[in-house]
Order: sequence, then C-alpha cells, then structure tokens
Amino acid sequence: MKQNVIVLVALLLFAAVAVAEGEKIGAPAPVRLDADKLAGLGLEEFEPFPKEIVLSGRSKHSYHTIFSGEEVVVEVYEAEPAKLKIDEPWPYDEFILVLSGKLVLTDARGKVTQFVAGESLVVPKGFVGIWEMQGNFRELVVIEKTAYDSAEESE
Repeated sequence: MKQNVIVLVALLLFAAVAVAEGEKIGAPAPVRLDADKLAGLGLEEFEPFPKEIVLSGRSKHSYHTIFSGEEVVVEVYEAEPAKLKIDEPWPYDEFILVLSGKLVLTDARGKVTQFVAGESLVVPKGFVGIWEMQGNFRELVVIEKTAYDSAEESE
C-alpha cells in the first residue's frame, strides 16, 4: 500500500512539473469558442461587398476572428439576407458550419445545394457561382492560415 501511495505521489509530482514546464515554455492550450460571438453578439461590421457582385439584398455583414493560429483561422461571420455572384474563383478551401439561417449555393453547372443551421460543408478553392444567405445568416468558418493571409493581402 505504501509503495502505491509513493508511486501515486511521484506521478502527481511528475504531472505537476510537466504542466508547469508546458506553461513556462508557452505550450499551446485549447481555445474555447466564445459563446457570445457564436450567438452573433459583439461582432465587428466591415466594408460592404462590391456593388457589382450583389444581385439582391443588403451587403451588411459582420465578423469576429475567434482564433488565428499558425495553421488555421477561425471566424464567426454574420450577414443580412443577400445574394452574391461569385465570378472570381474562391481563393481557398473553407469549412463552414451554419449557425443560423440558410446558405444556398449554386455552382457553375447550376446545381443548387442548401445548408441550414447545424449543417456543415466545405467550399472548395476555385468555387464560382451564386452565394445566397437567407434569414439571419451566421456561420463558423475555418480556413488554412497561409491561404487566408494571401487572400487578405490581395484585396
């Protein structure tokens, strides 16, 4: 019994040292996604889309970058209902989780696909077509960091 206690204490001390060492060297830790941001609270408005791509609706939208790491960028994006013509190839692969509203994508061949709250999708790099956001549209997006930064620099 005494040996078990000594082993347990040694393991706990080892774990405590490992945690302390991890904190000391700046080891990454999980990042909780802000529930208020996911709910659309406190998002920052940004410039409207160019008028030539807005087919209908309002070009009013906001976002918040929840995480920007070495490999990925995670953002919450919200928009008023709008229909956009995407005629320049989409600049990166983008994972989307629809949080509210509906997203209707029509690809270059005319195939229509709809996504509602709770559904996820990937918009592949090079996508062209129609991007329609219906209702109180909000999404969580994940994009590879280098591709995201490159697209931001070219705007």
